Amino acid sequence: MVTLGFDRQCITPELPRALCGYEMERIAKEVHDDLYTRVLLMNQDGELFVLAQCDIIAIDPLLIDCVYQRVKELGIKKEHITIVATHTHAGPSGVFNTSEGLFEQMQGIFGMTDMPLIEMIADKIALAVRNASEDMLESEVVIARGKVENVGTERHDPSLPGDDSLLVFNFRRKDGREILLYNYACHPTVTGPGNIEMTADFPYAVERDMDYDMVMFVNSCCGDISSRFTRIDSSFEQVDIYAERIIKGIEEALEHPVYEGTFNDVFMNSYNVTLPIRKVRPVEVEEAQLTEYEKQLEEAKKQNLSASELRVIASFAEGAKTAVNLAKALQGIKEENVHYTMMRLQNVVIAVTPGEMFSTLGRPLKDEGIEVFGYGNGYYIYIADEYSYEKGYYEAMSSPFEKGVGELLSKEMKERGKELCQ
Repeated sequence: MVTLGFDRQCITPELPRALCGYEMERIAKEVHDDLYTRVLLMNQDGELFVLAQCDIIAIDPLLIDCVYQRVKELGIKKEHITIVATHTHAGPSGVFNTSEGLFEQMQGIFGMTDMPLIEMIADKIALAVRNASEDMLESEVVIARGKVENVGTERHDPSLPGDDSLLVFNFRRKDGREILLYNYACHPTVTGPGNIEMTADFPYAVERDMDYDMVMFVNSCCGDISSRFTRIDSSFEQVDIYAERIIKGIEEALEHPVYEGTFNDVFMNSYNVTLPIRKVRPVEVEEAQLTEYEKQLEEAKKQNLSASELRVIASFAEGAKTAVNLAKALQGIKEENVHYTMMRLQNVVIAVTPGEMFSTLGRPLKDEGIEVFGYGNGYYIYIADEYSYEKGYYEAMSSPFEKGVGELLSKEMKERGKELCQ
């Protein structure tokens, strides 16, 4: 039997504060909606498992280590801690390690490492874990699958297949309190680069408008999925429109659950795989490419293009800037030991990816009955498919990995997942 505890803590930092996620300076002086960490603590036969979610852009081992040091006294094993980011681009910068390694040259996007901020977030996660540990009860769980329409599409070409699939867990504790966890693939970037208010984007509006004791959004394979082609504008009114569509999908899914009964099974473990780092071109070659894309962007601004069309062109320039930074950071690095997590909640097997995996790589997992939680327990930017390398998409340009690594990691997770499905 599994007992379940939960808690939510505010992690909104003091303002003014630099926001992250775009290659430009944005200083937030106002908070539109508070950012939170949300924690599920599960106890099965004396083993404690933590699933935490944070309204920030990414998670890396620096935060995980800080959390582990604060909760290990409860008997929690490090491999039983999973922390995922929603990937809002309107959260604070400095939330992971950009002082060394792959991200040393990317402080313009993600900010300089802010240890006081990271420690504050770790403190709040640990507080939520401790609070949850003091109120653990048996529960039932309803598991449902559905879809969300007219929110996320393939971000380069909306006619290509995307991923509108929705996975929902409704945990119903014996005391009547309910926690909703929904898993859906879409960048929470509705408010866009012009926004300078701190916000969790559409997950905030979904929680605001649903009658649960806690609502957790866990992103899926959204490396190639965004609302670029479905949004009318980047307003908070558009955020509300998307929240309505997502809530509709959740409610319709829960009308036809695939499982409803006792919550009595949880599993979580970490694994590692060595992946090849891509051979970077000389810095001056990448800088010349960046100059060319910047020229194209300036020309595009003179034309009467839609905001979504202009954003596609701008994204190539951003990708080229990242490629310049990677060319500087990856010199001499040939491989990376990447950790990933596999978990099971009741009868649902889940692969937790340390970055922005493409939906094209997630679909083969889902075809085998393996769901995907993105942005978990690590961050390697984009985990792109071979097609994106061939097309020169900016996600491939921004990835530290060699072409084919996405397919390799997807296959690795599929084999691990099959073992858990047995």
